[in-house]
Amino acid sequence: MPKPARLDLLVLKRMYAPHGVRCCRKHLWNNRLLPDVKINTDNRQTPMAKLEPTVLLNLFNDLLGLLQEASTAPRLDFMDTSMSNEDYLTWTGWTKEQFEHMFMLILSHIRSSCNREARNALAMFWIKLKTNLSFRQIGSLFNISGDYENRRKVVSRSFDSIRQVLVDKLLPKHLGIGHLSRSEAIDHNTSFSNEFFGKKVTIIWDGTYFYTGKSSSHEFQRSTYSGQKKRHLVKFMSLCLADGYCLDTLGPFFGTQNDASITNHITKTKNALMEWCEPGDIMIVDRGFRDIVEAFSDLGYEPKMPIYLPKGQKQHTTNEANEARLVTKVRWTVESYHARLKKWRFFSDRIENQLLPKLQDCVRIVSATLNWLRGSIIKDHNTNHMDRLAKLMTDRLAKHNYLATLVEQGKLSTKQRWKKIDEIDFDFPEMELEDLRQLFFGSYQIKQSQTYAEEHLDVNGDFAIQVSKETDEIIRCAIQSRHSNSTRYYAWIQFSLTGDPITFWYCQCKSGARTVGACAHEATIIWFLSYARHHDFQYSNGRRRIQRSIEKIQSDEDEPDDSNEFSAT
Repeated sequence: MPKPARLDLLVLKRMYAPHGVRCCRKHLWNNRLLPDVKINTDNRQTPMAKLEPTVLLNLFNDLLGLLQEASTAPRLDFMDTSMSNEDYLTWTGWTKEQFEHMFMLILSHIRSSCNREARNALAMFWIKLKTNLSFRQIGSLFNISGDYENRRKVVSRSFDSIRQVLVDKLLPKHLGIGHLSRSEAIDHNTSFSNEFFGKKVTIIWDGTYFYTGKSSSHEFQRSTYSGQKKRHLVKFMSLCLADGYCLDTLGPFFGTQNDASITNHITKTKNALMEWCEPGDIMIVDRGFRDIVEAFSDLGYEPKMPIYLPKGQKQHTTNEANEARLVTKVRWTVESYHARLKKWRFFSDRIENQLLPKLQDCVRIVSATLNWLRGSIIKDHNTNHMDRLAKLMTDRLAKHNYLATLVEQGKLSTKQRWKKIDEIDFDFPEMELEDLRQLFFGSYQIKQSQTYAEEHLDVNGDFAIQVSKETDEIIRCAIQSRHSNSTRYYAWIQFSLTGDPITFWYCQCKSGARTVGACAHEATIIWFLSYARHHDFQYSNGRRRIQRSIEKIQSDEDEPDDSNEFSAT
């Protein structure tokens, strides 16, 4: 019976197994005793009342040896079978089962040593990425012998060994254009991408950044400084499929390069990627790629980008806003992929410059492992419900915005046409969350509505709303911009108590004229009146506590303007 298993037996079962005792292999796991193993105490040998001096000496030496083994054991030990699934998630970001899959992948390619077990080496790699603790701190966690410099070196070497094995054995199977055929890539399309852009290979391009430290090299210092973020950083370009599965991630690139210049460089230098893509493929980008859209078209691809607001124009037309909504409905998965990636704090914290040569491998390893063990962000991406929702969005493209026309004609703008809704018997259709999700084509606006609504509640928990004097079925409200203290947007809602609950909506913000879904300002009014006020909506205690922890200095400019304040319950 191995010494670690004998120690487990002593600690967990309060039973002593002398040196040389035998044990079935099925009761062991990596030389450790399985925690749930049942011990049969029947027919056990009764201890002698008297022991010979030599026997007693051997017994104490053996027990002291076990205690010494316990004192030098790692404080955090992934060889310990009693570690829970929560322990694995907390320290590595992966479940116990997922970690086991990774360990089996590297088992034949990495050896245990006198300083650490192979399983603990894998844990050290993921703990570094998950927590961004220093190598020295991780060495202390695993109780590696020697001074702090030796601990740092052992963990650093373990990190590099695991990194190299994962690059060799994991990446070719789960990341890059070589691991996926074009037909398999099309299978990652969603109901929305198929309905909006056709059943073609759909690639979403987006850049993400990783903060770095300052450098003694003046050239490196200048090359990594981003004028937009006002910090030193490097960038990666992510290529995701419509359901959030990562096709590839390329980089790093200097922080002075924008998304368009990085993409232009990729199209000219990454021949394997360009050969894999074919004319007619859909390339979805955001507005930061506007300088590369023409190059995509010249290569035969179909670029899809939300239209830029022309200079001097304050708002997108209904058609422009609708077309942009189709793009963002597909594009959001790449943002979610980046949020997934930065759950590992190594990527969200400032990266030490000496680790930058390893950054590419680390980013690609996490991306590949996400593909392998977690798969796509959207799981059920081709259901009948999603098909119907996608078709409804395309049907709304041609819908005329009646309220926008009334506002443009000046029929809904003057103060004389409105009255406070607490002055009349006001009613508004009640809706369920699922109805709101279908109206807004998603839940993002609903999540935003909660914080918007909190800012507009008065001391009585009421909301400032006005209703038209001409008809009780049109209301309006002024919503404070979340970006600027000096900006408020008026939003109009037309509703019905007999037919469809919400018939038209319009807002003064840039995308407020669209009929495919609603902007957050419009959604806030609809959500509050149709759902939140019927479910005892209250200000978030957590957000209130955080806000009150900061001392606010009141200035004359901050005095509230009561000219447009009205209340409703």
